[in-house]
Amino acid sequence: MRSTISSKPYSLARQVTSLALILLCGLQGAQASGEKRVTVPIALPFQLKSSASSAGSSVATAPIQTLQTTAFTQTVAASSASSAPGQATAPVASLSDSSPASSLAIATTIPVASLAASSVSAKPAAQPAKTQVAATAKTQASAAAKPAPKAEVAKPKPAVAEPAELARTIPIITTAPIKAPRFPAGHPEAFIAEFEDYVAKKVAPFVPGVAIVVVSGGQIKSLQGYGVRRAGTREKVTPDTVFRLASLSKPFAATAASALVNEGKITWDTTVTSVLPDVAFKNARYGKQLTLRHVLSQASGLPRHTYTHFIDENMSYADTVRRLRYVNFVCPPGKCFAYQNVSYSLAGDMIKKKSGVSFEKYVGQHVFDPLGMTTASYGLANYNASPNRASPHINNGSRWIPTSVTGNWYRVAPAAGVNASIVDMSRFLLGQMGKRQDALPLSVLNPIQSRVTKNTPAQNYYGVRKAVGNTAYGMGWRVFDYGRYKNFVHHGGHVKGFRTEMVFNRDLQIGMVFLSNSETRLARDIIFRFIDSYERAQVAARAAAKKK
Repeated sequence: MRSTISSKPYSLARQVTSLALILLCGLQGAQASGEKRVTVPIALPFQLKSSASSAGSSVATAPIQTLQTTAFTQTVAASSASSAPGQATAPVASLSDSSPASSLAIATTIPVASLAASSVSAKPAAQPAKTQVAATAKTQASAAAKPAPKAEVAKPKPAVAEPAELARTIPIITTAPIKAPRFPAGHPEAFIAEFEDYVAKKVAPFVPGVAIVVVSGGQIKSLQGYGVRRAGTREKVTPDTVFRLASLSKPFAATAASALVNEGKITWDTTVTSVLPDVAFKNARYGKQLTLRHVLSQASGLPRHTYTHFIDENMSYADTVRRLRYVNFVCPPGKCFAYQNVSYSLAGDMIKKKSGVSFEKYVGQHVFDPLGMTTASYGLANYNASPNRASPHINNGSRWIPTSVTGNWYRVAPAAGVNASIVDMSRFLLGQMGKRQDALPLSVLNPIQSRVTKNTPAQNYYGVRKAVGNTAYGMGWRVFDYGRYKNFVHHGGHVKGFRTEMVFNRDLQIGMVFLSNSETRLARDIIFRFIDSYERAQVAARAAAKKK
């Protein structure tokens, strides 16, 4: 008995031709009904070169060392019609943490503009697959099965808030954690292990991830990462995991401004309108009095959090600044404290005008690079380009869930734009404590860490703690006394999915930084847990000394 198909008078070629025509008609019908059909090209392999300090290394051959930059290979798929402009999704191959056995493959979003500005070598794009036709039908079906055209990737437009020139090459770094030394009760540095244990046992189990550094005696004594970068994965938080700093970015802007003052290119009393004549205020007389010092010391005279809600609503920074002309001052500049983000960021515009380079570049040249902050950066593009980055999380009432990164607050870069790891922050901490005067001399540190604008403990976000006193805002820093100790310097930050805190005392040569990829309430008391641990250790040490 012959096959039914073979008994038909149609050849295999005609069958294929008919099938192709049916599919083509179906596609046209779908497009006519409003459906979108997207041809996704084959992934394009490329390799990011590491920074100059790691030239020639490779993931496969480079041994894990205490501090090492390694090259890594990624694969980028051209963005589809639904993708964000200028971005491509790429899996990162062989991204390892400090444990050689914990190699993970993760997905990361890398803006194309960022890649173009980095040291990237790309292989030629693979050709899209042509419609395959049976050899016997090649002649008859050629008209119905034309080769698919090459996919065209639109050239990314430079974003207003993320100029391509600001993109940094973010390397993979592997830094070994540092465990706190264990001292017996009565030792003055027993507080280090006590505080590390508190974070490990009382904080880390209740948040997705956290990283800390503790400095005592002007040296790093604890450097730890706990938990995961993203809930539901095994992507561990390491000392090199990058977090958003939120308002902990403000000290970087103040430090950069102080460096510019130290260069003699601007003064603390330089007025805003003399540098930025397009910025206007409702009270022109007060507006002409507003100085760089007023802006950075939160003494602008404008109402508290002026136009913060517009940043929340995704208004551009430029449009928000233009609206300052409609706001009444509540006091003359320099006469009252009111926390700001928008007017604070005018300092970045002044730095740009007086330095001749972008604000972000100036911070990189005068803060990040001199301190060796290898993975520190500004902006959403550089956050996304960080291969070891923490995802933000929010609590739904029962558990922490990953959430999207909000890009609006990156628009006020001086107020909230920095990304950094705990290793980066350990270097910034030592620099602010006066241990890196080759990079940050005391002439840069002293003006910003001194009390400038008096305020209350509540205005400094310290609530009603009885031990807190003599509170003020320096420039980019909060300053306070605590019990018998004077001149603690502190700032914190909070943006969707992240909480950060940093506190230090140059006289005592102690300091701490806390970073978390969650909006945990446990962060509220972290700086006082640290100081209280220090005080208990000193009391025990004095008691032990008396017994000898």
